[in-house]
Amino acid sequence: MRSLTHTVDRSFHWRWLLLLSIAFSSIITAPSQTVTVQAQQNPQALSIQADTQEANSKTEVVTARGNVRLNYPSRKIQAQANLAQYFIKQKRILLTGNVLISQEGSTLEGESVIYLIDEGKFIANPKVKQQVRSNYIVPEQGGKGLTILSNTQEANSKTEVVTAKGNVRLSYPDKKLQARANTAQYNIKGKQIVLSGNVLVINNGSSLQGDTITYLIDEGRFIAKQKPGIPVQSIYVIPDKTSNQ
Repeated sequence: MRSLTHTVDRSFHWRWLLLLSIAFSSIITAPSQTVTVQAQQNPQALSIQADTQEANSKTEVVTARGNVRLNYPSRKIQAQANLAQYFIKQKRILLTGNVLISQEGSTLEGESVIYLIDEGKFIANPKVKQQVRSNYIVPEQGGKGLTILSNTQEANSKTEVVTAKGNVRLSYPDKKLQARANTAQYNIKGKQIVLSGNVLVINNGSSLQGDTITYLIDEGRFIAKQKPGIPVQSIYVIPDKTSNQ
């Protein structure tokens, strides 16, 4: 692991050391290209590596810039970004610029991601005219897992619920399933997906449309509902054996 000797303004020097002794210990060796701030040997600790880092003992904010790598073993989180801000008092981490977060095999990509430590919640936003991308591996099935694209996403590791909003696109190759909707909620523990608003589901060439569609993953069952007075519509492809003769 690379690190870099760095200088700190003399008036700030002791405040820097005091803040780091409270939050984490600093490992500084020479010469190299990155500054590494590593948490003390504590399963609840957070480690940050970056090209440069600043810590303000008054605001209790740590700012890391350039090639940021974050490791949070107790939450099984690893992340990378162009910039990170750790708000110690608020127990909040803000990652900005080409953000990629990995947690237990699942990934979340966006331009900015806020992580609320106490709530275990990620809030992701994309670049302009782009979308947030996430991928969730279903342990029992393996394969490529479930991919979700949307304008914004929230993932709560405590409730194990992922909420995607705006131009949702869902791809589940293991189930030969694709879908679009205005919003989607993926209940990881409950193994179900609820799609809402102008929903279109395509499964093995057949299609299903409704205002809300619930997909029970283990059962492979769809439950579709429509607004009052509007029928649910489905189209099923029936192979014509005679056409192959």
